[in-house]
Amino acid sequence: MPAWNEAEGLPGFITELNDALTAWSPAFVIVDDCSTDDTANAARSLTQFGISIQVQTNARNLGHGPSTVNALRRGLALMTDYVIAIDGDGQFLGEDIRLIMKTLEASGVDVVEGVRTNRGDPLYRRFVSLATRTLVATRARVLPADANTPLRAYRTQTLASILSTIPNQPATPNLIISVLCRRWRLSLIEIPVRSIPRRGSDPEGSTWGQARKHLPSRRFVHFCLRAAREWVTTPVTQNSRTGSQ
Repeated sequence: MPAWNEAEGLPGFITELNDALTAWSPAFVIVDDCSTDDTANAARSLTQFGISIQVQTNARNLGHGPSTVNALRRGLALMTDYVIAIDGDGQFLGEDIRLIMKTLEASGVDVVEGVRTNRGDPLYRRFVSLATRTLVATRARVLPADANTPLRAYRTQTLASILSTIPNQPATPNLIISVLCRRWRLSLIEIPVRSIPRRGSDPEGSTWGQARKHLPSRRFVHFCLRAAREWVTTPVTQNSRTGSQ
């Protein structure tokens, strides 16, 4: 779980997830991307309630993409059977995460993806979502339902193969993972999950420095340009398990 300035909503979110996943004795890994609030301590405070949690704070602000990959690698190091990737803004419900986990365990597939519904995004975000789906389809030859979903559950061996091919500090690892899962023809199930507002008193958050909800901020535009450059220069790599390209 990558997190940035989520001190207000993070404890409740993790507690809800811990309750929902109690059958699997969950352990949580939080990568705090140099938050300017008390995100790290808010997460660590949950150990007093018996929740297994590790917190790593980046030496500098790296952004969502690199923090996501750092979190996945630290999750893989726990040597568990499964790893769930989820953002720290709490925009999912614990019962939906439990459904994701049950599906992965019972089905035997490599990956289960959460397809966000009821998002209520402004028009420009909907356009970006459509664009990312199209970009992934051009490389994966399959159109994903939610190309940039931050919610995935992996079998450990599958995640290890994926992470071995992810470039250092990627801007959009979720898009790259969407391509790899489909290009490699991994067994995959997409499940609709409810998207709720960011937890805490500010549903918009501060990630994009956005003053007007219906217009993209300058920071968001700069990120999209950086991501586009990265996309052009990032090749589709070989799958060590299947040998496919």
